[in-house]
Amino acid sequence: METKLADLKLRPWLLRELNMIGYEVVEDMQHLPTAELLRIPGMGGNDWRKIAKALGRDPFPTLKKRP
Repeated sequence: METKLADLKLRPWLLRELNMIGYEVVEDMQHLPTAELLRIPGMGGNDWRKIAKALGRDPFPTLKKRP
């Protein structure tokens, strides 16, 4: 099942930017590494966490839990 970016309730300007780049569903971004996704203008914070969750990725892969 494809998850539409509009269903994630992203900020309007980020949704507009992603649509202009050519992304309409989350699966369109599956091939991009995290660093490239975070370079998209407007991407960050809650929007990144929503997209990462929809992609099945850890939004903070470099953070290590303290013992």
